[in-house]
Amino acid sequence: METSSPHRRLVGWFIGTAFFTFVVLLHVTFPNLGGTGLRMPHNAAVWMGFAVMMALALWPASQGVIRFSAFHKGLGLLLLALWLPLAWSWNEASHLALPRLLTLTAGALLLLGLAQLPLTRRHWWWLGMAILAGALLETAYGYVQYYLLEPGNWVGYNPDYGRPWGVFQQVNVMASFLAVGLVISAWLYGEARSRLEKGVILLAPLFMPAMLWVIASRSGWLGAAIGVPLVLVHLCGLERARFKQWAVALLGGLLLAVVVANTGGGTARSAEAITSQGLRPQVYEHSLRMIAEKPIAGWGYGRFVHDFVHSHADWRTAEEGRPPLREHYGHPHNELFYWGIEGGLLPALAILAFALWLARRIITKGPRGERLMLLALLAPLAVHSLLELPFYHSIAHWLVMLLLLGLVASRCWEAQEREHRYTFGVKVVGGLAAPALVLFMATHLHTLWQVKAHVESGGERPGTLTAIINPFGMPMTLDFQIMSQQLQAAAGLGIGGFVEEYLVWGEAHARLAPNPALYANMVRAERIMGRDLEGSEIAREAGRLFPDFELMTEALKPDASEAEIVTDEVE
Repeated sequence: METSSPHRRLVGWFIGTAFFTFVVLLHVTFPNLGGTGLRMPHNAAVWMGFAVMMALALWPASQGVIRFSAFHKGLGLLLLALWLPLAWSWNEASHLALPRLLTLTAGALLLLGLAQLPLTRRHWWWLGMAILAGALLETAYGYVQYYLLEPGNWVGYNPDYGRPWGVFQQVNVMASFLAVGLVISAWLYGEARSRLEKGVILLAPLFMPAMLWVIASRSGWLGAAIGVPLVLVHLCGLERARFKQWAVALLGGLLLAVVVANTGGGTARSAEAITSQGLRPQVYEHSLRMIAEKPIAGWGYGRFVHDFVHSHADWRTAEEGRPPLREHYGHPHNELFYWGIEGGLLPALAILAFALWLARRIITKGPRGERLMLLALLAPLAVHSLLELPFYHSIAHWLVMLLLLGLVASRCWEAQEREHRYTFGVKVVGGLAAPALVLFMATHLHTLWQVKAHVESGGERPGTLTAIINPFGMPMTLDFQIMSQQLQAAAGLGIGGFVEEYLVWGEAHARLAPNPALYANMVRAERIMGRDLEGSEIAREAGRLFPDFELMTEALKPDASEAEIVTDEVE
């Protein structure tokens, strides 16, 4: 691989961008709607850093030589398997799956780009430090939320909740980020060169365990329980002195966790809540039924939200005694099930086969003395993806996973070079697509700020939503807000024509993404029109799909107010 000065400068810019992404962009936040994806400010901000990193990494390939290994060939086959179901299952909701598929493609491009950069062992160490820096800042933010923030704080954190969620606004996502940071710190400590580097790294085992304890996330605990013993064995085999130092810091962190638990009132989660399986067995059971019903073609990309709730209602009708769902699901809390339901067995088995191939390669061909460490680095996020949806809540988690996969690929596969003639395409991706993505995300942050102003004003400032210049980041959410606001105005002014239009729009929206808020508004719209709810098809469907949701039961009460329009869609 050519190691000319321009390429070395690219490496410096790449590492610098990684630090800026995890230290600064990850912490861009302000009050928002919550949820997943681009509804969250930090995700839009991190995407900007992601785009720049992708462009920098791919740029060396614009000179007509590309580096790749068998890992990238396998990655290409996986990507093909994930895109293929669109060919036979395209439907009116398939466009909802395109952002997910494009995110996967961007991830594959970043992994290919990592192979183009002349990254040394020390360079990878600095990339790990960038991730650890973000995790340490999140740890500090967690302590601030736990001890210092008062009710009514500007970031919207509720101190009475008692479980810090950092910038992610979801405790399990916060926990898995800290768990992977803790594991990464052991790898970095094994290769640290100075006392200053060691001192910074030891902050992780000293302060992260207490946050993991008070967050009380089972997925975070499980990820740490798998990863930490593996890296301890790795450190023990690497150098006894470093093993003892990191282990002592970890022991100090566990003692600090006891102190924090006692001074902060312990965890906000009861032992019963921690040991309870909750709704997950019910969701997994139904997910497996859906896969078994359509194992080849799947239910169709983009169809999960609609088909999960409808098929579950049909199942309850056919088998009396089955309890209804008490939460609205946009994901079955298991990544394999998600792809299996929408795309059939092909994408699910492709992901599983790729993961097993990767694990086998690490165990059989990984560098001696590093195999357990490489497995440990991937464990927390891999485990979390089988229990929830971390990569949808946080693009930072996805970026961490990609960088760690790039590290594994560099250590376990030999790369080869080949000349190519697609230099123009590479230049387009680096010189045009990446800046366009940065611009898109910057304008989307403006959109989120306008939505914030709209929500804070209670809809009293009509110009906030019309000032949006980029509605494409979350079109369905904005559509719901605008239509709900107009329904509320029409109800107050007695404009029956628009109420009828809302019902037509609502039925079309429900064919893509039914949710309790939408049906609650449709029921109230029918009430505004003076229709009898006992004979209403909409009211019957609402009660069938969401019988245990408070929004729904309130809307269906005979004395329910017509003016209580819900303005935020339930994800």
